[in-house]
Amino acid sequence: MRRMAASGLPLRSTVEGISWPAFPDPAGEAMLAMIWQLERSERFTPARLRSLQMVQVRALLRHAAIHVPFYAELWGGMGAGRLGFDPGVDALTPKRFAALPLVTRAMLEGAGERAFSTTLPPSHGTVHAGLTAGTTGSPLHFRATGLTQFMWRAFTLRDHLWHRRDLSGKLAAIRRMQARRAQEPNWGLATAGLCNTGPAVGLNVDHEIVEQAAWLVEQDPHSLITHPANLYALAGWFIGHGMKLPNLRDIRTVSDRVTPEQRAACRVAFGLPLVDSYSTRELGYLALQCPGREHYHVQEEGVLVELLDEKDRPVPQGATGRVVVTSLHNFAMPFVRYDTGDYATAGPPCDCGRGLAVLARIDGRARNLMSMPDGSRRWPGCELIDLDGVPGVRGFQLVQVAIDRLELHVVAARPLGPADDAKLEAAVRASLGRGFDLTVLSVEHLLHTADGRFEPFVNRVGG
Repeated sequence: MRRMAASGLPLRSTVEGISWPAFPDPAGEAMLAMIWQLERSERFTPARLRSLQMVQVRALLRHAAIHVPFYAELWGGMGAGRLGFDPGVDALTPKRFAALPLVTRAMLEGAGERAFSTTLPPSHGTVHAGLTAGTTGSPLHFRATGLTQFMWRAFTLRDHLWHRRDLSGKLAAIRRMQARRAQEPNWGLATAGLCNTGPAVGLNVDHEIVEQAAWLVEQDPHSLITHPANLYALAGWFIGHGMKLPNLRDIRTVSDRVTPEQRAACRVAFGLPLVDSYSTRELGYLALQCPGREHYHVQEEGVLVELLDEKDRPVPQGATGRVVVTSLHNFAMPFVRYDTGDYATAGPPCDCGRGLAVLARIDGRARNLMSMPDGSRRWPGCELIDLDGVPGVRGFQLVQVAIDRLELHVVAARPLGPADDAKLEAAVRASLGRGFDLTVLSVEHLLHTADGRFEPFVNRVGG
């Protein structure tokens, strides 16, 4: 299969009078060298990829056992300790790796600064402080390095190359931003200084959908990036008004779980497929959507991802498991077998020729599970709730407020009456069954997290 190589990038030359072949600056040269490696490693066999990961994880373990108090205590320091092997001497095998204890968010929150490295190799660059959204409990304070941020940009560039984006066009971003509007001459840090791109414009996602739609018509972008639920609302507006964005060539989504309905609406409204990615603030990119397909490839050069069942065993293909991640390059705050609280489904090898592991879909977060009276938890299956029988419904969200009580928050284009409420309740019960009280509430806005994420099910009870 023909691949788009790094040579296809519209490179920017930093040598006066020389435009071709381009002479990038040192940072650009480093990025091109990384892309050259990624274009080759993505074709490695799974066995070769895992072998290389074990070498890198061993170096990470050796650093963490000496320089990170949290891991020194968890593992018993260097030497065999509680690990059962010495990462400074012994090779790391998949079996030894699988015996390492899992680390939870609560453990890292409790560790505080003991989870940070006391020293860092200077070549890893500047240490940056970060904060997760804190949608459940307190936000997690984490550390990243110039090196981990470099890898984030490299995977962004890989995503551009995989999906053959025309970087010369205008990029429009509708997402959570500090400013209400933004305008930049370049698409972002992944391309700035390396590639010549078109301009980028931004709009804060808290604008009303009608305002967003008008802004998009005015901007007439070539590429769009936003949250899946927001894209779904925009698609409904454009379908309802019979309007198009004539120059739009590419649509990306970030931050939230994507549903089949959102993918379908995107095709109907804009005639384009939705291209998604899977990332977290503290870990960076975990997976990118495969070109021409709807499943995801794990970015195995940056993370080692395990999908584990309730007994911490790897799940087979087709099964859903907890997403447990080891970040390969973050020496400032190592994440080793970190239980993210997310769930994903393991997919079979891809026919695209890439050896990177496959996630068939991203299923959601642990906090999106419904708490049941018997103490169990299950997926609410919000994507199966069909509210088409009630005209004017623009969006909905289920909120569990008690172990036996749900609220259906509905945004509608018209006032809803008792008959509408009855139909909405019937639709929810057809999907979820009975055994709980249900209240229908008309609202102006659905709940979002602090960083603009939308979740179709919100559990305020816990489990």
